[in-house]
Amino acid sequence: MSPMTTAYDHDRFRKQAGFTLIEVIVAMTIIATVMTALFRMQSGTINLAGTDDFQTTARFLAARALAHIALSIDDPELQGEFDESFKGYTWQCEVTEINANLSDIVPDSSEGAGTLKQIDLTITRARGDRSYHVQTFRFAPAS
Repeated sequence: MSPMTTAYDHDRFRKQAGFTLIEVIVAMTIIATVMTALFRMQSGTINLAGTDDFQTTARFLAARALAHIALSIDDPELQGEFDESFKGYTWQCEVTEINANLSDIVPDSSEGAGTLKQIDLTITRARGDRSYHVQTFRFAPAS
């Protein structure tokens, strides 16, 4: 200690040398809150990217499945898997006949001209965590 410094001054400097326990706890709480919010935001972003990827792929696969279904539309229940490029994706379809007066839609049609079919198509992943559903209608001419 220098001759001008008293014991009181020495104690005062020592007390101001660091952070108190309360200040450290408050700082850690703020950091923990911010980090939790950042991790949740990142997790949500990753989840949305996965959902978007599935939705894009499922729409493409639904178009492929509907083309296949159009060839055998008279089969009431169809299902299948996609090729190796889309391994793990499956589709299931239910075709039901709609009783409707088709003369409004197809003028000059006779009673045996065809039927209106409702197609319910579901695309799922093997993990079963996501599914994509399409409902559409097709006119099936009489054979």
